[in-house]
Amino acid sequence: MSVKTLDEYINQSSIESKNYTKPKNFLFKVSIYHDVWMDNALENFYRILKKIDNEDFNVSLSSDKITFEFDNFEGFKNALIQQIKHKYKNMIVMGEDKKTGITKEIKKDFILLQEGKKEGGTVKLKEEVFDWNKLPKILDEIKENKKGDKICIMCGGRYKKSYTLKQAIYPFVTKNKSLSGIRTIKSLPEYHKNLCLMCYLLGVLEWTDEGLIYHTSQKENKTFLFLPIFENLIELNKFKEETLRAGILKVSERYKNLLKNPNSDDIEETFGEYTTLLAFYEKFILNVKESEVLCNNWGVLHIPLGKVKNVKFETINVDKGILEVISELIEDGYLIYNDMIKRIYFKKKTNKGFVTDWDITAEIKENLAKSLLIDDFRTFSRQLMPRKGGFVILSSDAYEILDELIYLWRLVNMGIPKEKLDTIKSVGNIIAKISLGNSSLLYKLDKVRTIDEFWSVLREISRKMAGMEKDELREIKPTAIDELVVMVKEHEKIWREIRDLLVIYSSMYLAIKKLKKGGD
Repeated sequence: MSVKTLDEYINQSSIESKNYTKPKNFLFKVSIYHDVWMDNALENFYRILKKIDNEDFNVSLSSDKITFEFDNFEGFKNALIQQIKHKYKNMIVMGEDKKTGITKEIKKDFILLQEGKKEGGTVKLKEEVFDWNKLPKILDEIKENKKGDKICIMCGGRYKKSYTLKQAIYPFVTKNKSLSGIRTIKSLPEYHKNLCLMCYLLGVLEWTDEGLIYHTSQKENKTFLFLPIFENLIELNKFKEETLRAGILKVSERYKNLLKNPNSDDIEETFGEYTTLLAFYEKFILNVKESEVLCNNWGVLHIPLGKVKNVKFETINVDKGILEVISELIEDGYLIYNDMIKRIYFKKKTNKGFVTDWDITAEIKENLAKSLLIDDFRTFSRQLMPRKGGFVILSSDAYEILDELIYLWRLVNMGIPKEKLDTIKSVGNIIAKISLGNSSLLYKLDKVRTIDEFWSVLREISRKMAGMEKDELREIKPTAIDELVVMVKEHEKIWREIRDLLVIYSSMYLAIKKLKKGGD
């Protein structure tokens, strides 16, 4: 056992004295809720607290809670109010009054906070958190933290003064039992008034969160609000901080906030829920070079634009393998959303020639993005088939990206070498040649349900190929059918995947041939 000298003892005591931190007068801990809205609200509150520049104030984040402490309550309260006033601006955009043409403040349409009468063109929200006379009193009451006999429906803590759970605090609340809301006021009358002040404050402030993606569809008359889901507050915070630092979200936009380029003014053109998510992934991966976390679980609120705000909720889980495919494509210089999905069009022939049907085009883009993100190759392949008197056409660059996508997404998992894709493309070209006058063979191929039916279709292709003229035979590779037969026998368990690949390339070549021929 070593014995310390007097000098060592004095020096050690001095170090320990410097490291010792005197407990603050006020200490607050708020634990993770394991609720998608409230966890994002808690993380948002943490970022608000981090902005407080006060030596008296400390805030820390762990995987399951935030902790903050201070001695001077009045100093903390004033600083927090200033930060809340700053965040308040995230909910407001500037727009022109349709009647007067005068620029005025407008609350973003999807925010479920009641608005009072404007004062001098300034938005006036009814919620007490945003009443600058009442907010100090709310914070005073939170400081008092009086223990009562009620139990909060959100955090499970005991409290004295109640607030009523409503959509402004927690958007899943609905008054209609028949809807898919998580909690309804009528179904849980004993609970909806049991909300503590801290949860009330956090829930309302979540509407100020600038780290969330939103997309408003005028066609569907709703806004999609994307909430990242993590079981760890540190990871949630890292993901949202990285998103904000990437500069790909614009705070001051009314309907959509995903930017085409970082820190620019141009909003990215997306067509719905899934194209927005796919475009976000592409921009995130492209601009956050060494991300520590990438969200693959999302809660998406579907918020109607009308007066009745019966919010619906959907969860999206994106397999990490799909995110790796998107990342690898980006590393190789291929932007699947910007250079492929956006460059796909549905063409119809009219008296004026070929025209793009923008409604069907948007529907196809959205379905392609969705089927990729949920890893549904069958649905993906069928989006490229001809329909309703028209066909799907891609730009030349988009064809190249599609090949790379199919290789990384399907062939690698199927154990089929990349060069074998040429065989499938050649057979696709043969099917397109045969289907030019009548697409029934292509539809028959798409509908086969058994391996025997599949062989039957391949035999039919061989018979029809035998009847081709010499000029037609020069445009195809006849041996491709034999090569395909060998491939199917070697990979019989995945014949359905090969069928879907044939559907894709047959549809693509058929569209090209029809476009050249004039669309008949």
